[in-house]
Amino acid sequence: MSEENTVIEEETVETVQEETEQPEAPEAKTDEVDPIEAAVQDRLQQMKQNMDRMVRERDEALKKAAEVEQAQKAAEIERLEAEGKLKEALEMKLAEANAKLKVFEEENTKLNRDNVVNTQLATLEFRNERSRQMAQRDIVEQLVQNENGAWVHKSGSSIQEFIDSYSKSEDNSFLFRVKANSGAGTSTPSAPSQTDVTKSLSEMTSEEVLAMAAKGQLGQFNY
Repeated sequence: MSEENTVIEEETVETVQEETEQPEAPEAKTDEVDPIEAAVQDRLQQMKQNMDRMVRERDEALKKAAEVEQAQKAAEIERLEAEGKLKEALEMKLAEANAKLKVFEEENTKLNRDNVVNTQLATLEFRNERSRQMAQRDIVEQLVQNENGAWVHKSGSSIQEFIDSYSKSEDNSFLFRVKANSGAGTSTPSAPSQTDVTKSLSEMTSEEVLAMAAKGQLGQFNY
């Protein structure tokens, strides 16, 4: 083998090695998170955590207060019965039963209220279930019962009217999906209605034929 051929082979090997040692280009990331969506989700998460914490603290406080009150009533009834004051003890038991019945009625009323609210919310497009739950709690907290016992917004508007206004408020836009902007589309004009032709073309005047042609009632012709 000549020296010239040896040099050519060495250069070819070096070229092949350089090509094979080139690092591969990093693959483009296709699952990048939208920063706006991430910020919205973070805000929703923080609000949900705060609301859940407040609800837990309230429920725990109410539960403890109810337990203390119940223990005091039971002790008082026991004392009255021990002293032979059966009428007073019976009246306390009756009052307690009426109080429990009132609580059950209030819970039933709240369930009916929540059902109405959830039915209206079902027509809206929320970002996710978490945002729907936040809207539901926010709306319910602003509802009161009127003199007829019906649930309305504290301003006096109906639940449907309030929810409609709530969904259109800019302050609550982060709860809902962004609607795609289809642009100022143009409506497709409807085709002119066909009228029955009672006369043949040979019986029509030139003005009638031209009028039908202008209305597109003569069809299309290929010349």
